[in-house]
Amino acid sequence: MAYAASMTTDHGLPERLLDEQVRLLARNVPALVIGTLLAASGTTALLVVDGLPSSWALAWLGAMAVLCLVRWLVGRAYRHQPDPSGNARWARWFVVSSMLAGLLWGALAVFAYDAEDTHTQAVVVIALAGIVASATQSLGPYFPAHLAFALPALLPIALRCLSSGTARGVVLGLLTLAFLLMAEVFARRIAQSIAEATLLRFENESLADALAKERDRAESANRAKTRFLATASHDLRQPIHAMSLFVPALKTLSGRPEISPPTVGAIADRMQGALDTMAQLLNRLLDISRLDAGATEPKPQVVLLQPLLNKVRDEVTQQAHAKGLRLRVRENGLAVHTDPAVLHTILSNLAGNAVRYTERGGVLLAARRRGERVRIEVRDSGVGIEAQDLPRVTEEFFQADNARRDASQSRGFGLGLSIVKRSADLLGSRLICRSRPGHGSVFAIELPAAVVDTAEEHLPDDAPQPARTVLVVDDDPQILAAMGLLLRGWGHDALVASNLEDALAAVANARRPPEVALIDMHLSADQDGVQVIDALRERLGESLRMAIVTGDTSLDVLTRIRAAGVSGLHKPVVPETLRRFIDDLPPTP
Repeated sequence: MAYAASMTTDHGLPERLLDEQVRLLARNVPALVIGTLLAASGTTALLVVDGLPSSWALAWLGAMAVLCLVRWLVGRAYRHQPDPSGNARWARWFVVSSMLAGLLWGALAVFAYDAEDTHTQAVVVIALAGIVASATQSLGPYFPAHLAFALPALLPIALRCLSSGTARGVVLGLLTLAFLLMAEVFARRIAQSIAEATLLRFENESLADALAKERDRAESANRAKTRFLATASHDLRQPIHAMSLFVPALKTLSGRPEISPPTVGAIADRMQGALDTMAQLLNRLLDISRLDAGATEPKPQVVLLQPLLNKVRDEVTQQAHAKGLRLRVRENGLAVHTDPAVLHTILSNLAGNAVRYTERGGVLLAARRRGERVRIEVRDSGVGIEAQDLPRVTEEFFQADNARRDASQSRGFGLGLSIVKRSADLLGSRLICRSRPGHGSVFAIELPAAVVDTAEEHLPDDAPQPARTVLVVDDDPQILAAMGLLLRGWGHDALVASNLEDALAAVANARRPPEVALIDMHLSADQDGVQVIDALRERLGESLRMAIVTGDTSLDVLTRIRAAGVSGLHKPVVPETLRRFIDDLPPTP
């Protein structure tokens, strides 16, 4: 795992990482065995009821039980091993045993698949999809083990469906392959997150050993990282679990001629909701990484508060109205000198929290002058925060256990106030909090007041934006195709290229030079986005507005983006963010 090994110069850490991955796999063995036996027993019973010969079904179940017993015994042997130096061998065993389990599950496609019996098809597909999705948790710490299980489990049924010769079978086979790809993408990301967090924990432990006077602080940080990993893994597993249920449900319904478009649309909406939840958590984690890495540099300017407060209000209006809350913005003509994007992040998080933890009454966004500074407040009439919890509300994943809260309401991720505090520190302010349990809370920051030039004209927010020429550089053809369609749909001219040479050729052949460039960070083994930026600047000068668009959130990449002097947009990027980046240009003369 090069991404993990590159995080430190301690050459012993890859071995320690493998030790930790194997330990986590062994810890999951009991739950894995019990879950496998229950799923296999239920699948066997359903297949026998559907008419499958009991001798075949019982033989398959017996083979599965024998494998489960072996995995249980080997797991016990690992826990009692005297020397962890053989963990490479244990890792190979987990991969092999996972592959054997996958082959047994995949055997259902050989003796249980019936192209004419849709009910049996549904049983087989649901069983396979469910067991592969659940393996994301049990085998997630070590991606090769999950891959060794998922491929032999799902490929046979996919090939069987594709070779059935029926339209329904072909569609089901394609959906199975799509589910396999999605499951492996999620499993890979979870394994990377666990590996990176584990290496960070190792680094903290090494620092604690080297610096005795920082021992207590380092131990505290290690506990925080452990809690961070556990909570993040849980929050990611929830939407993944939901997806693992919606996908087989959709596959089952696809085989029924009476399926209605509204039903498909409703399932698609729920699946989109699960994906949005994962994207929201990843974006929150990215915000914290940027702030901790110092990759966000504030760009102060005069900011009119009234339009910004109105924008934040509009963002939470739907949630507030759904709960019957009053949502008000106190009119003011004030302005502050600050970074508008960072201030928007602060107010958006505070307003979202206020609505989330308020069940009756309302939320107020207000600003007032205090000498040479302006105090911006978000007030709510919610459940409030206990005094002993106030010092901890800005910790990652901390959520106050207030008995007055409705346990049925969403708790969020526990990252909003942590982002708010870091953002306030970045602006040279501090987060002020007052709260009274049962009566509500007030969160505020103070920023330097600014003088507003009332004669200055501003374009209205809904003013039409001019067409731009936008260059997109990415080595993924699917992304290039999607970006081209999206940009042309917005009325822009799209230039697409997969590498530096193609980008320069596209610029040379374009009707007019590009005004905006969206560039992927990792293009090939010998090219990256920073090289493309340097070449474009040499060819077109400094007027070209550029951004690195990448899914890599490592500190090294964040630092390189900042050093290049361009914006960083991290995948998945919502279309509205791209539109704002493109439109935030002065009009073309």
